[in-house]
This record gives sequence, structure tokens and C-alpha cells, in this order.
Amino acid sequence: MDTAGRARPWRRLAAAIAATCLAAAAGGAQTPQRGTITGRVVEAASQQPIVAAQVAVAGTTLGTLTSADGRFTIRGVAPGTVTLRALRVGYAEQTVSVTVAAGATANADIAMRAATVNLAPVVTTATGQERRVEVGNAIGQVNAAELVQERPISNVGDLLTARTPGVQVLPGTSTGAGARIRVRGLNSLSLSNDPVYVIDGVRMTATSGSSSISAGGTLPSRTGDLNPEEIESIEVVRGPSAATLYGTDAANGVIVITTKKGRAGRTQWSAYSEQGLVTDKSPYPDAWSTFGKLTATGAAVRNCYLGSAARGLCTIDSVTSFNLFKDDETTPIVPGYRRQYGLQASGGSEAVRFFFSGEYEGEDGRWRMPEVFENQLRARGTSIREEWLRPNALTKLSGRANMAAALTPQLDLNLSVGYVQSEFRLQASDNNTIGLLSNALGGPGIKYNVVGTDTLYGYRSFTPDRMFQSLTTQDVDRVIGSANGNWRPRAWLSVRGNFGLDYTGRRDQALCRFSECVQAFEQDLGFKTDNRARIYQYTSDVNGTASFRPWESVTSKTTVGAQYFKSLFDRNGANGEVLSPGGSTVSQAARLTAEEVSAEARTLGAFVEQTFGIRDRLFVTGAIRTDDNSAFGADFSAVVYPKASISWVLSDEPFMGRPSWLDQLRLRSAWGASGVQPGTTDAARFFVGRTVVQDEGESGGLTFGSVGNSQLKPEYTQEFEAGVDATVWGGRASLELTHYRKSSRDALVQRVLPGSSGTDSTVVFANLGRVRNWGWEALVNVRPLEFRQLAWNVSVNASTNANRIIDLGDVPPIIGTTIDQREGYPLNAYFQRHYTYADANGDGLLSRTEVQVDTARRFLGYSIPRHEVAVTNAFDLFNRRVRLSALVDYKGGHKLYNNTERIRCASRNNCLGLINPSASLSEQARTIALRETQFQSLEGYIEDASFVRLREVAVVLTPPDAWMRRMLRGRSASLQLSARNLGLWTDYTGIDPESNYNLLTDIPQDFQTGAPPRTYTLRVNVGF
Repeated sequence: MDTAGRARPWRRLAAAIAATCLAAAAGGAQTPQRGTITGRVVEAASQQPIVAAQVAVAGTTLGTLTSADGRFTIRGVAPGTVTLRALRVGYAEQTVSVTVAAGATANADIAMRAATVNLAPVVTTATGQERRVEVGNAIGQVNAAELVQERPISNVGDLLTARTPGVQVLPGTSTGAGARIRVRGLNSLSLSNDPVYVIDGVRMTATSGSSSISAGGTLPSRTGDLNPEEIESIEVVRGPSAATLYGTDAANGVIVITTKKGRAGRTQWSAYSEQGLVTDKSPYPDAWSTFGKLTATGAAVRNCYLGSAARGLCTIDSVTSFNLFKDDETTPIVPGYRRQYGLQASGGSEAVRFFFSGEYEGEDGRWRMPEVFENQLRARGTSIREEWLRPNALTKLSGRANMAAALTPQLDLNLSVGYVQSEFRLQASDNNTIGLLSNALGGPGIKYNVVGTDTLYGYRSFTPDRMFQSLTTQDVDRVIGSANGNWRPRAWLSVRGNFGLDYTGRRDQALCRFSECVQAFEQDLGFKTDNRARIYQYTSDVNGTASFRPWESVTSKTTVGAQYFKSLFDRNGANGEVLSPGGSTVSQAARLTAEEVSAEARTLGAFVEQTFGIRDRLFVTGAIRTDDNSAFGADFSAVVYPKASISWVLSDEPFMGRPSWLDQLRLRSAWGASGVQPGTTDAARFFVGRTVVQDEGESGGLTFGSVGNSQLKPEYTQEFEAGVDATVWGGRASLELTHYRKSSRDALVQRVLPGSSGTDSTVVFANLGRVRNWGWEALVNVRPLEFRQLAWNVSVNASTNANRIIDLGDVPPIIGTTIDQREGYPLNAYFQRHYTYADANGDGLLSRTEVQVDTARRFLGYSIPRHEVAVTNAFDLFNRRVRLSALVDYKGGHKLYNNTERIRCASRNNCLGLINPSASLSEQARTIALRETQFQSLEGYIEDASFVRLREVAVVLTPPDAWMRRMLRGRSASLQLSARNLGLWTDYTGIDPESNYNLLTDIPQDFQTGAPPRTYTLRVNVGF
């Protein structure tokens, strides 16, 4: 593919942008001498300075942030009367008029009124920061810097969970596990539905399930590398109507992360210490067993199952049960310990500002080798390694340095570098025959069961003293760096350049020394896997913005830009089996294999955006972007993504006669398109080596590894959204309501190749499918009480999503075990044969003749939540010295396959519905439909997974600043007590409705999987 050839038009466009900027600079001597505006921004009521307020000259590209004492300086202002606009989160927008003389300095002080509801007047877009009222899209905002001080936050997933409508977070279920994030439903059948992540202007690697070695349990995600303590804010661009200018891959939304920056003023130090417990209060099921007699012979029999008893084949004498999770001697669950220590510094002058941070974080998971098995190891004379006792743990070191310099009145430079080094130990669990939960949940229902000479204490086949000796680890070194320059050669012209690199060095290892692991699959002979990956993401972004006022009542802003992204994944791996005694390296193995994997993708795009503002209340925007990508088919050149939006501040219109209770009413609408690129090699035709047997013997040969598709193009998603925003009662309440409709065409679908195609590949991707999403989103903030000694704030965010496969092309329905892809139904929908039952003889036991199963499959429901409502209540007491908050989260309208109970009934033979005569008829019926009918049905194990969870509870105590200065010579302090996942209400009969171990698919997987842990945290913050 001649990507370089395709890039020439965009190179010419970039050159034209540069030439325009140089020409504007060259004409600088022809313009009148410019002036300067200085001043101070304060809170109207207290006259206290407001730090980090944005002060800008309306209709130009000139602006700055206030320092720690609220002061600001704006240079290069054209002579005449201008309007200064001040914006700050939590304050109402304020404007003042200033007259500037040529070569002189004008002073303008601004008093801002605090808004009771914490409003965010500025949002981040692909072209920079914009006033919220000018943007026609709904953009979710998360104040990360505030949340980490007040809530139990340990990762980016915690920051996003239930914070903004339309964003769904499925948390990890073990220490170090990643979270899966979806924005406004699912768009693709075959490609990733992950959003794009951008941090300080750099496209970030955010792979879910980022590991080359699976232990069966939850895998890490690269978003988990980020330190929430370094983040200032997160903005969620929810769909293509807002993400057009981010280009190909942005159809699933964009998550824009901004890290903390320095503020002018004296150096301010912040230190924090966090200690916590990680616990597990999940309702792990009992294992059941029976003893009875055969009816025909009277012989004793172990496990007389209910179906057999109902048919008179055996009688049940006794029923036993055992739950090793509730037994102090055998349970592998103990409280884990979390600790975190950090130090940050911020300050500088108006010319140079800095922010530095460093942190250590450590966490031991909630699994531990029970002492009874530790004693068995000692009895065998085994030298115990510490990592065997705690098989799931995480250690992380992180640091950040952000610098900002005003090199000249027209040129600013920002540098940002973040580093993280982590060591992660994964527990073998979940979908793993020799893993912990497979054996703990599959036990026989008695405590002192014995296999061979080993006492298993209720475990199925393998015990922790063997399982925990197999180690799977991941070590990561990661650097994310960016350089951002802003050049303002004219008051009406600015040029922005952003360049960065995200580099991840990843080492995945699995080790089992000779004779140390389970005696199955040759594991006790020893093995070692060592896979080393390098992951690069390069970003280059240049754009120029020209701002004019062609008429007194009209402003115009034109932005032209070009972007280049490149991602590179390069991994080498080695595996050795049958290790020599004492050996721990691949080279000490008898059987060796090696592999190499490399993948590269490049995107080159250009865009132009035009915005008109009319009387500062009607804003109309149009834009277009075109992209070329190395993953496109050779016969497909480039893709074009258009965009249009309108925002109308209706309350500012004279005909509204704004009532006293209405602060602002805005109508908005947007339409736009974006895409998702095919997989790196989906379009490529390539060969693989093959051994050919001929008369003269074996020889080397080639065959198609993939026939490719030269016409392959990106999946193309269009979205329309419309909404209304309102603020009332002096900022005491606000509403954001949005409706969206999103349609994806050219969705990649696998077409099966005929056997005569002469290729090892059995499928080829083609752009055949169409998928549709639509829904509603709402965000309500209310401050019902506002007194000095008591204030109450309520925040409610809610969303609903519907999803349909509109077309699969010429491909027939894709039928799976539990999941089907069918036209007219949701993506990843549950289908199963329906069954009915009736206890005909009234004996309380069902036989297989009393359960009837249909032959046809029917739709059961969605596999991801359709509805979500999150309610946050916060109370401020005693002049805001005590803050109480709680977050309740509801998710519903979906099903979850309880595969844990299915395998316990199907092959572990220890479930309630199979053995216990007191089991309900519904429990018995689903077991019989699974095991004993002619047409098997799993319908009974696909359960309603709706739930309500008490997600967060927190208490924050803040002593008076005067007390801190007098007692500790400090600036501020706070003490936080908090808990996460404290309560759960659900009808789901499995361990937890949020159980999910597999981040590689969009279908939640509850298969011998633990629940998200419960955490308790004590945190101290001190500022100097």
C-alpha cells in the first residue's frame, strides 16, 4: 500500500498552514503597537483571589490563567475597547470592558460570583479549549483532582464509574485488574469497542486485556498504569458527532485526560498517605453431596441426584454441604492491604511554572495460601517463597514533571513527562482448570476429601499449596511525554503544535519450577515463558486558528490542522518446557519454542473547522476531516468525516424576557461521523510456510495465510444528537438532557471461505454489516439546602441505550453457545431454547419427563446493561469542615450467563438444584434442562443481572486553615474515611452481577469469577 504517496496532499496542506503562519508573522511590523492588560480575579463575596481562572480577550486568541494570588497579564492586545471574559469551574462567567491604548498597560479587576452548582464553563475539543456554550455536543466532565481528595479512588476506572451519563464501566475483579469502558453502547461486531484515550494531547495506548500470558483470571489494562493523583480532569467526548475531528478510531468516543499543571506563585507542597483494606464479602455458594441407596440392589451410592430419585432409581439417605470460603482453616480469602504515599509540588512565576509529583503504591490481593496448606509445604521440606503466600499483588512507582514557559509574549511552551514502573502478580483463577476458583467452587461438599495420599480439605483436585507455586507476572516500564507550543503572531491568529510519545516496555513471565506445581498437563515438570513487548504510540498535531469579527455582532473562528498518528507493537517471546531441577530460565528447558509478533498502523489526517458566533448567543459550527490509514485496503484511498453543530443560548434572546428564576437556557444539536479502522492485517494478503510431502520426501512450501480484502475500509459511524441545558435559581440547579441516534455502516463481518480457496485461513473480513444505537442521557445537579452550617447537594446521572443489528450482509445468523448475532436483535444478544416444567405428581421433585424444552432458540436479552442511574448525595456541615457523601449506582435491563453455577451442575456435580431435595422447582428445572433433556437448554443460567450497589461512602474532615498554620505550620489538611462496594442488592444468584474476567470481548464473563472487592480507606492530605 502506497501510504506515502497518499500522504502528499496532506503534506502540501501542512506546508500551506506553515506558510500562512509565517506570512502573518512577517507582516508584524505593519500593525499598530499593541498594549497590555493586567489585573486580578477575585471572588465577589469574600474578595479572595481565584486561582487558575481563564481570562481571555473575546473574539481573539489571547488569554491566560490567573496565578495563585489571582493576578493575570495579557500582552499583545490591539488598541481599542475590548471585552475580557473570565471563566472558572464553580463560578458564573463574568465579562468586563477594557480600553487599551497603543503601547500602554490597562488594568482590569474582575469579581466572579460563585455558582452553587459546580459548573464547568470550558470544555476540551480537538482544536483546543472552548467555551461550553459554543459547543453543540454533550461532553461529560469529571473533576479528578477533587474526587481523589474526597472519594475512594485507586484507578482511572474508579474515576469514571457512575460519574457521567452514557459511560459504562465494568470494573476489574482482582488487584491490578483492568476495567472495561464503553461509551453509548456497542458499534462493532468484530473490532474493538474501546474509546480512544488522549492524555495531554498524546494518543495513549489503552489496550484492554494487555498481556500475552493468561492465568485464566482478569488481565491488566494499560489505563491502569495511570496515576489518578496526577490527573486534573477527564472529559468524555461521547460519540462521533463530537469526535469527528479526532478521526478514524474515534467512533467509540474519546476520553481526554488533562494532568495537573503549575500555577504562578510561591511553591506549594502537598503530601498524602493512604492506608486501606481490600476484602471479599461475596456469597460464594455451598458445595453439596448426598449419600443414598440404589433402589434395585440396595447398594450404597454416593450422590443420588434429584432427577434419579424422582424416577425411583435411588433413595437419598443424607445430604451434606461444605463451604470452604466460610471455614477459617480452608478459606483462601483474607483481607488484603493497600498503601499509597505521594508528594507533589507546584509553583513558579508568570514566566515559568512547574508541577512535580512522585508516588509509591502497593497492594496485596485478598487471596492468601491457607495456613493448613502452608504447613503441608513445610512438612514436605519445601522452602516457601513469599510470592506463594500472596499470589496476587501489585507494586507501582510513578512520577510526573510538567513545565510551562512563556518564552515571549507571543510564544508559550509546555512540556509534560510521566513515568510509571509496576510489578504485577496475577493469580491463576476463573477460566482455568488448575486455578483457584475452579477448584474451590468445584469441591465435593465435604471437608476431608482425599485424592491419593493428599487431603484436599474441600477443594476439587488441586490445593493452594500446589496452585500458588505457579507464578504469572507482568513488569511494565512506561513513559508518556509531550511537548506543546502555542504561538500567537497576531491577536487574531494562533498556531498550536503538539508532539508526543507513549512508550510501554512490557515483560510477561510465567514460571513453574521442576516438581513445584500441580501434577497435571506436565506442569510438575516445569516450564518458563518470557515474552517481551515494546509498544509505541506517536502523535503529531499542528493546527492554526484565525479569529475575526467581520461585523460588530458576528465572530468568526477558522481552524485548519493536520495530524499524524503511528502505533507500533513489537514482541519477542520464548517458551521452555521440562525445566532442569532448580532451573528458572528458558535456556534451562528441554523443549524450546520461540515466536515474534509485530504490528504497525499509521493514520494521516487533515481537517478544517469553521465557527460563527452571532450576538454571543447563537453559535454555528461546520467541519470536515479526511483520513488515510495503513490498515485500509489497497484499493480504498481515504475516508471523509463531516460534522455540523448549533448551540443557541435561548435565555439571552430579548424576546424571552428571562424570568428571575432562569439563569440560562440553551438548545443544542450536532451531527457528525467518525470511524474505526480495520485490524492491522485484516486487509492484507500474506503467505505462511508449510511442509509439503512429495514422492521424493518433505520440502518447504507456501500457502495463503490470508487472502485479504483490497476493498476493506473503516467502519463508518454517523451520529445525531440534540439536547437542552438549563441552569436555574441562581445556580442552585442545573439540567443536561440529550437524545442521540447513532448508525454504523460498513461493519466488519467474517465471511466463511469455501474449502477450495487454497488457504489456511477459513474466513475473510468484509464491510457488510450495519448497527444502530439510540438512547437518552440526563444529568441533574441540585443544591436543595445552602446554609453556613448545612449544605446538601444531589447529583443524578442517568442513561439508556438500545442497540440493533440492522444488516449482516449476505452472512447467515452467527450462532454461538449462548450468544447469537442476528438481524433485528442487539449485538451479542443472549439466545437459548425455552423450557417449561410442572410437578405433575406433586412430590416436590422434578424428573426429566416433567421438563419440556423447545427445539428453537429464542431471544432472552442484552448482554450489557441498557439502563444506568447513579445518585450522589453530599452534605457539608459546620462551615464545610465535615463532608459526607454517598454514591448509589443502578444498572439494569440485561442478562448475565451464570457459567459458574452451570459447570457446578453439569460436571462438578455439587450444585443445589442437582442434589438438595429442598431445592426449589425452578432450581431443579434448570438443572434437568441442562443435563437430562433431549435438547439441552442453558436458559435457566442466563439470569437477570440488574442490581443496585452502594458504590461509595466517604467522610472528609477538614480542620480550619488557621489551626493548620498555628499547629503544623501548614497550609491545609484533611482526613478521609471511605469505603467502596459496601452493599449490593440483586436477584442474580451468582457470586456477583459485575463478575467479569475477560476484557478481550464485549460479553461479560462470569465463569468461576470473583466479585469486585470491597475496600476501606484511610487517607491523610497535608498542604504546605
